Amino acid sequence: MGTFGVWSAYGAGGRSIRIAFLVSSVIIIGYSIACIAYGAWLAASRGQYAELLSPSLYVDVARILLVVSALTIINQLICVYSVFKELRFWVYASAVASLIIFIMLFIGGIMGLVFRSQLTTQIPLRLKMLTSLRELYGTSDMEQVTDAWDQLQSNFKCCGVDGNDTLVIWRTSKWYMHQKAPKHSLPASCCVPGKVEECRSGNLTNPNKETTYTATCYMPLRTDLLYVVHVAAWMSIAASVLQLIPAIFSCWYAKLIKK
Repeated sequence: MGTFGVWSAYGAGGRSIRIAFLVSSVIIIGYSIACIAYGAWLAASRGQYAELLSPSLYVDVARILLVVSALTIINQLICVYSVFKELRFWVYASAVASLIIFIMLFIGGIMGLVFRSQLTTQIPLRLKMLTSLRELYGTSDMEQVTDAWDQLQSNFKCCGVDGNDTLVIWRTSKWYMHQKAPKHSLPASCCVPGKVEECRSGNLTNPNKETTYTATCYMPLRTDLLYVVHVAAWMSIAASVLQLIPAIFSCWYAKLIKK
């Protein structure tokens, strides 16, 4: 009766535990795919803005979410195979790996929450943006900063820093001062696509909204980063907790295997 009892690997209890393990494994694999997609999107669509602020922990959070979630899928597939083949050593090894992955994802989530706190209270984002615009944009050794500003202004349809330093601030930048005549008053990224010439020849104190982006960039960038990092942080923490569920069921089932 011990081998085929209710609480044996082949009894009703054992089968229920195995089904619970498989269901939880499918859920964590599906969730990990979502984490990979979000981490890849976050790194690809927001990674360039790291040049405008420091520390840029949110990029590290995105990478952790991407890489560790991929490891999660591999680990779960190994564990599923081990459960079906009743390989107790590999079941326990996968459980240990799940614990390590739990720690990594949990740390990633905490890093995201720390970054949000720093961005709110410590990181002088406005000053960093203003400095990079005036001193670094357009310089030959700071192409990444130039690209970051161009993508920021194009993606958010904005120009300049904030209400105190609107698009007029570009005339105080080294980029503007180092140009040869005739000078462009604004980068092309401040202009509506297809209307660059009209935009650059317009009056900066009274810009035409049909040709020029008149909104400033500080608040849109800050608000966006706070939101996307908030999502990434809690996705990482949730993924870390979910790791433990199939690990518990797999270890429980492994204890029932009599070999």
